[in-house]
Amino acid sequence: MAVRLGRCPHAAALGRILLVVAAVAALAGAAPPALGAKLVGGGRQAAIKRAFSAHGAHKHQTVISVRSSTVNGSWAVVESIRLQRAGRTGAKASNLKPAKTYYHVVGGAERGGNPPGPVRSDLSRDFRVAVLYSGSGSETINYTAKTLGVCQAAGGWVDQQTEAVKPMSWSVRYVVDLDSLAAAASDGRTPVVVPAVTLDRGASRLSATEQTTRSTVDQSCNGTPVTTRCTTSYRLGGSASDSWLSLIPAGLEVGIPISKSTSGNCSPESFTLGPSLWDSNGATALVGKLRLLGGSLPGNPYAGMRVVWPFSSPLVGDGVIASPCQGNPPGCSDSMRWTGTVRLEPVGGG
Repeated sequence: MAVRLGRCPHAAALGRILLVVAAVAALAGAAPPALGAKLVGGGRQAAIKRAFSAHGAHKHQTVISVRSSTVNGSWAVVESIRLQRAGRTGAKASNLKPAKTYYHVVGGAERGGNPPGPVRSDLSRDFRVAVLYSGSGSETINYTAKTLGVCQAAGGWVDQQTEAVKPMSWSVRYVVDLDSLAAAASDGRTPVVVPAVTLDRGASRLSATEQTTRSTVDQSCNGTPVTTRCTTSYRLGGSASDSWLSLIPAGLEVGIPISKSTSGNCSPESFTLGPSLWDSNGATALVGKLRLLGGSLPGNPYAGMRVVWPFSSPLVGDGVIASPCQGNPPGCSDSMRWTGTVRLEPVGGG
């Protein structure tokens, strides 16, 4: 996943939602329950999607996922939804219930069919998958601003600020319910499909420390520099309503609820960087490589993918929010060193 934790231009439009998953141990001597269907990727996913799209009845359906049975791997299901028109009111909850179309892969061909009872039961279960995003890194930014001083002599007013975020690390796990949709709409061009999501707080952690140093002096009046220092600590927190996950064509957006505490001389006038531009107790990781909803997953969808900021971000190609110094004067410079891994994990019983 492209590791960009920061302000997200799509966040206001895409919603916030939640869920909880529990595991039950098998009784002594009893066989453990089957894990359930698994996501399909690579060439097999592409072939099944082609067979689905070729059917005229599916013309206006948007694919959510393709999954194979763990009871009989030759059977798969395509889950799809007909998108509502964005802005339309009075939508019924039943309109957000995904449709299931079953396929039997025999002789290298994908044929629609009616699976045996155990297979249908396996493929019909409510399907959940966990998204685990972990990473670490650091960032520094230097900012210098010069304006006319009070005495209007040479030198002027100089404001220098340095911020360093180090260390910073996170391991955040979400559970996504692909059978429970909070939104499925389109403005005629861009599809927006939002599944139900819960932050697994027990399996998540986040830690970062930011050191801010600010020095100001009016050189025009031969003033003495005044230096202030502030330390900000970030950790996992925030209210449940702050956690959210949404999926768009560009990739996966994972909201990370955070809380922070400060010590030292902290001024709201200081240039606040925050780890990865974390903002307003909610951070976002943009994941360009992971197309969980309807996209093209790798051959093994559950293999970890390494990501590096900013090169893995879907926003880099558009030149959007590629740097905290973007649009600032030449007196701003930064260094970003973030790496991470995004991984899908099966959820037992899903």
